[in-house]
Amino acid sequence: MFSSENLVKQLDQPRTIDWAPELKSRKDAFAFLAEGVRGNKLNPNQFRNALHMLFRMAFPENANEVLQIFANLTTHQDIEVRSEAVQLAIGLLRTSTNLKTPLLFSDAQETAVRDAMNRGLTTKVAGLARKFFAI
Repeated sequence: MFSSENLVKQLDQPRTIDWAPELKSRKDAFAFLAEGVRGNKLNPNQFRNALHMLFRMAFPENANEVLQIFANLTTHQDIEVRSEAVQLAIGLLRTSTNLKTPLLFSDAQETAVRDAMNRGLTTKVAGLARKFFAI
């Protein structure tokens, strides 16, 4: 049975967690995580871990929604959040290359990621983005 309270406790770690047992209730956990990220209702540890859990839960049925969540976060004022969103969005596209129908950025999503590059990213993610776009 899904417990948002237990999931929040698991997300509240200073390091990126690998997996939270609460994610076994996939539909409820996904809805909770997406709402928490969209509503900015989580502390920094919970937020970072929620992004990584959404990444892990993207395939097969949530990939487009998760990609859009990440694209929306590319405008975030915090460079760490913006960078994490860009890194995970690029990771989703790369992960999907082996699928029957790989994910692609929409024009708006690609523009958002490129704008985030102009706004500023961490050194590591800026290099990743330049490589991804062959700049």
